[in-house]
Parts: sequence; structure tokens; C-alpha cells
Amino acid sequence: MENASELLMLRGVVASCADCAVEQVLVPADDDGRETGVYCCTVCDAAVFLLDIPVPMGERVSRSAA
Repeated sequence: MENASELLMLRGVVASCADCAVEQVLVPADDDGRETGVYCCTVCDAAVFLLDIPVPMGERVSRSAA
């Protein structure tokens, strides 16, 4: 069995922390396996709430590598 800190980092995300004012690694605040949208900043320990907001797909833009 992996330790709790390794399991939390497997579910961590990179998102903007309002207190740090930059993107940070955020880990779930609850370690019971539920996806609640409540995260904790690994730098300043602030609570961060992440909501799923659907974003409409725009027109596809293709780019050439040449």
C-alpha cells in the first residue's frame, strides 16, 4: 500500500491559487477518494475550490509544421 502523500499527489492538479497569485500544484483536501472540487495549495495551504465549467469548442485551427 502506498502512503497517503503519494496517493494525494496522484490526484493533484495544476491550477491558479488566488492567495499565491500564480499556478501551483493543488492536492485534494479530502483523502476519501471522492471528487469534491476542494483542493489545497501545496505552497501556502490555502483552500481552493475548482468547478467544472463547460467551455464550448471553437473552430478547429490547423497549423502546418513546415
